[in-house]
This record gives sequence, structure tokens and C-alpha cells, in this order.
Amino acid sequence: MNAVQRVVFRVDASTEMGMGHLMRCLSLARDLADDGANVFFLLRSHAARLTGLIEGEGHSARLLTDPDRRPDAPAADGTAHAHWLPTTWQKDAEQTLEAVDRIGPVDWLVVDHYALDAKWEHMQRQRAPRILAIDDLADRDHDCDLLLDQNLVLNMERRYRGRLPPACRPLLGPACALLRPEFAGQRKSLIGRSGKVGRILVCYGGSDPGNETAKALSAIQSLSLPWLAVDVAVGLSNPHTDSISALCREMPLAELHRGADNMAELMTRADLAIGAGGVMSWERCCLALPTIAVDIADNQTGALTALAGCGAVAYLGSAPSVTVDQIAGTLRSMLDDPARTRAMGEAARALVDGLGTSRVREAMRSLESV
Repeated sequence: MNAVQRVVFRVDASTEMGMGHLMRCLSLARDLADDGANVFFLLRSHAARLTGLIEGEGHSARLLTDPDRRPDAPAADGTAHAHWLPTTWQKDAEQTLEAVDRIGPVDWLVVDHYALDAKWEHMQRQRAPRILAIDDLADRDHDCDLLLDQNLVLNMERRYRGRLPPACRPLLGPACALLRPEFAGQRKSLIGRSGKVGRILVCYGGSDPGNETAKALSAIQSLSLPWLAVDVAVGLSNPHTDSISALCREMPLAELHRGADNMAELMTRADLAIGAGGVMSWERCCLALPTIAVDIADNQTGALTALAGCGAVAYLGSAPSVTVDQIAGTLRSMLDDPARTRAMGEAARALVDGLGTSRVREAMRSLESV
């Protein structure tokens, strides 16, 4: 099979969107680059602060200029997440085509964006011979050669029925989860978990606008267990860092990690996690980490529900409706029942082996030779 030579990623990130879309694209980009590909990222200019992160990985980052003012209303034929774009999908498509023209011939275009669908992808066929669409919602049509949905959802094989071209190959389920290689590496050296909890990891991803982190810390604090160690990981753009830091100082064994780049290590040494859904669900599963989870976005509900059905998480519901007392009660029950906690970690571990990124890369390579 031929190696993929040149790949363009169209993805965005923000407080509303979170960082998960960008992080999973970076995981795939790293794997492709290690295989010899040249990688380019296209983002809206409102994500300019993230170019350093992308370029630090050795990729090129280019910005699509935002308009001076957002359209008064989304186009009638836009997606449910059309408001995630500061312009129309047509203008975004035109700007993407212009950027690809400047980059030169590409082998693949990877698009990970809820505001973009088959209409946008069809326009990109002018420059991109192959398209990989990454989705979680199954709420819109796609014009792509590969469709990746790494989530665990009931009736997954039916979700995209009628939404994909006949020749499109779907890559479905957490076996294809796009994780950084350090997760597979940590998994190899992972010692079996006993179910006893002495260290907790609290992390709600790169953005936590509702400050669920503080709620989780208050729940831990309410149990008055001074021997319990806590790692607290927050993103660099978290607006609540000062108040979270103050809470950590009140807890004898709490440590704040701001902009942590060693999440696999933090997850490996933890005995239990408290957090949200999204990409981190699959990272925690890979490392057999039992988790108390809430959803902080509607698109996390299906996967967390399915994970709970497998016994892989304790899912409490939507974050705004979950109270400190609920988290504390669930935490106490897991501290008191190591067998349950251990079983939860084992159920999670069975779902994700950390090799999904290489599976997606090989699927792309297989189409290169067709």
C-alpha cells in the first residue's frame, strides 16, 4: 500500500466546541506524519491561539479569515450547528478551496466539524480526491470516502444508513478511537487495578465553561478523607483556574495541572476519574480507569449512556442537573465497593486497545492503492 503524502485537516476549536475535535485530529496527524505525510491544518481565525499547539507538533497551521460580522441568521440549508461558523458554509468552502490551492495537490482532506456536511464536502471534490469525515452525531449527510465515528452508540451500524455515498467505508466504534500513542504505550505497562481508590483524577477536558471541576472538588472535599490524593487537570484557557486553584489549596493532597501534556501518565496513576464524555472517555477506557461521568454537551449523552450500559462508567446525567451530593454519594459507594470499581475498569478496558489511530491510517492507505 502507498503512504499518504499530503493531508489537509479542516477543524476548529473554541470554548463552545471544546478541544476534542482538534485533539483527535492531532492524534491522527501525528500518526500520518510519522508515516511520511505532510500535514496542514485549516482553522477559522478565531482559533488563532491554537496555531502554536499545531506547529509544535510539526504541522503547518493556516487561518481562514473571519468576517467582520456574523451573518444575521444561518442559511436555511445549514446544519443544526451552523452557528459554530462565523460565516456561511459556502464561504467557508470557498476559503478552504483557496487555501488548498495555495498548499498544492493533496491526497486527503479530513473534516471534523459539526457545521459542515455533504454540500461543503461536495465542493471540496474539486481539489480533494479523497475525503475522510469525522462525525459523532449522524444528523447530516456526508460526501466522503471514509466516515469515522469512534463512539459507542446503540445500533451504531444503522446510524448513517442513507447518509453516505454507496462507496463510502464507515469506520465505527471505539476500536477506531483516535488516541495519542502514549495511551497504547501506558496500556502495555499497566498493572492490574485492584479497585481500591487512593488517587482520583478530576478532568473535564480542555474547556469547562460550567466549572464542573469545582463541583467535583467540592464533592470530594465533603467526604473529609484527608488521605485521598487528587490530580486536577484543566486546560490553559479554563476561565475558572483561580477559583479551582484556591479549592486545591484547601485539600491536603490535591495538585493542579494546568495545560497538562501527560494525561496518559495521570490516568495511569489514578484509581478513579471524575469527568465528562468526549475523547477522554476512550482515553480512560484504554487505561482501564473507572469513571464517574457527566455529559457537558448533548453529543456526549449517547456514548455515555452506552458506556454505562456496558458497566464501564457511572453516568450521572447532564452536568447542570447533577449536584455535589450526587457526585459525593456515587464516589462514596465506589470507595466502599472495590469489586464494583475494579469491574468497571475491566469493562472499560475491553472496549479500547489504543490502536484505533493506526487502523484509520491503514484504511486511508488502502484507498490510496485503489
